[in-house]
Amino acid sequence: MESVLKFLFFVVAFVVFLRLGLKLYVLKKAKTKEGMMVESLSDGVLYFYSQRCGACKAMEPHIEALAKELEVKKLDVFSEEGQNQAKKFGVMATPTTVLVKNGKVHKVFVGIVSADKILKEFKL
Repeated sequence: MESVLKFLFFVVAFVVFLRLGLKLYVLKKAKTKEGMMVESLSDGVLYFYSQRCGACKAMEPHIEALAKELEVKKLDVFSEEGQNQAKKFGVMATPTTVLVKNGKVHKVFVGIVSADKILKEFKL
């Protein structure tokens, strides 16, 4: 019984470290896009989402609040345009929110982020 518990502990630890490593990789890759030119938007937000994504559904109220303050371009990663734009911006997870200022990527957020945090970053 003890050996089974040790095995399960190592399996769980491996999965946790694997997920952490993947998240760090996604965040590092997203950071490399900062400063990239954006042709389709001068100031605002590119929001990459999936209709089947639970986190994207939780993010929706924040996106609606952002749309009252900034221009928001929503891109479903399962649509043709969304796939093309996701490849261009290196989007590897949903939800991904790309903050655009003066026609350039200012900051990329991966996961659920409050509208207040995004607006605060936009005003910097």
